[in-house]
Amino acid sequence: MNSVRWWQRRNRLSIEGTVLGQLIVLKDVANRLEKAGIPYMITGSLAMNYYAQPRMTRDVDLVVDLDNAGAELFVELFSEDYYISREAVAAAIANRSMFNVIHLGETLKVDMIVRKDTPYRCLEFKRRKLVNLEGSNLYIVSAEDLVLSKLEWLKDSRSEVQQRDVRNLLDSVPGIDETYLGEWAEKLGLDELLDEARS
Repeated sequence: MNSVRWWQRRNRLSIEGTVLGQLIVLKDVANRLEKAGIPYMITGSLAMNYYAQPRMTRDVDLVVDLDNAGAELFVELFSEDYYISREAVAAAIANRSMFNVIHLGETLKVDMIVRKDTPYRCLEFKRRKLVNLEGSNLYIVSAEDLVLSKLEWLKDSRSEVQQRDVRNLLDSVPGIDETYLGEWAEKLGLDELLDEARS
């Protein structure tokens, strides 16, 4: 997909100011991470809205490749105009979990998910895609890996929202790699959920 003002066109359910705020903050965060050499990718609801029929969200979710050596640099990147907790960053790195930063001007939260070191999560991160959004080149999770992530969330929650999202992605993304999906769904124990979504 080219830069086609996708935020405004594809997220018509969102309030204009909220959407603009998300875009401003996302670009700002991505720019800081890239300048610091910290790899990232967009995931979650914003990635869903890029690939398929959008739904209302205020979430900004990023996966970051971050370790202890980069923790202090990360805090310094955002400490001036974001709320950020050194303790939360350190704990998330240690546990391969999540922390957040909050833009003080937009009062908008960005969830930072520290990339796990499992074979699948490493492969998922390598498969991220560089796309042009509103004149900025940003990294985003692949459609196939977004499906697999949503199937994992569905397995834990049995959420109807996640189920609809998976079906929406399967129906909306042309040329989705069904072979890759099938192979990794089986390896991750998600093949039955994938079959349900396909039916």
